Amino acid sequence: MTNTENCLADVPFRSNGKSARFFNDRVEFNGQSILYNDIETLVTNGATTIHTYFGIPVARSFDGVVSFKMDSGKTHYINMNAMTIFGIPIIRNPRKNEKLYPPLFDAVNSIVAKSMAQKYIDEIKRGATVEVAGLTIDSSEAISKAKASKLGAVINKENYHESRIAHIHSVSVYDKQGEMLWSSSVWSYKNILLIPYILDAIFG
Repeated sequence: MTNTENCLADVPFRSNGKSARFFNDRVEFNGQSILYNDIETLVTNGATTIHTYFGIPVARSFDGVVSFKMDSGKTHYINMNAMTIFGIPIIRNPRKNEKLYPPLFDAVNSIVAKSMAQKYIDEIKRGATVEVAGLTIDSSEAISKAKASKLGAVINKENYHESRIAHIHSVSVYDKQGEMLWSSSVWSYKNILLIPYILDAIFG
């Protein structure tokens, strides 16, 4: 058995035992096999909302999804959306999915995002300029495209210290003094998990 056949993580995303199996080169779920090299865009979201009526909680929902948009244009979803009304499950069980989501996110981040980021890292090291999640990155610097970003926000080897993931789909970048250099926009959440890997490899 080759190394690519070794399962790195087997993570449940349904309380009935359905799981996503992560390998070196692909993820398998719902009878599908998704090659990391064929993924164009990775998006994650996991958020709980308490719905109220005149201040009284009446429903609880969990919006949880991992989506893989492929080079072919097709999109595959690991859908964990759930809702209860007056404690009665309407779409699965939010509390159960809230507990199942973090391990799934960790696997997606540490395996899928890392693999996807490597393609960009290789391109940059070969001299290319790439655009990822609102940043234009080459071997010397990363610059935000967003006009609303911090004026003069430039990330390079001289000032880069670390990237931190917050709220599942946002990233903040800090300089060596602990000051924020850049924070991702709510409009630039696609492939945002790739940013820490790319910046660490190029400027870390």
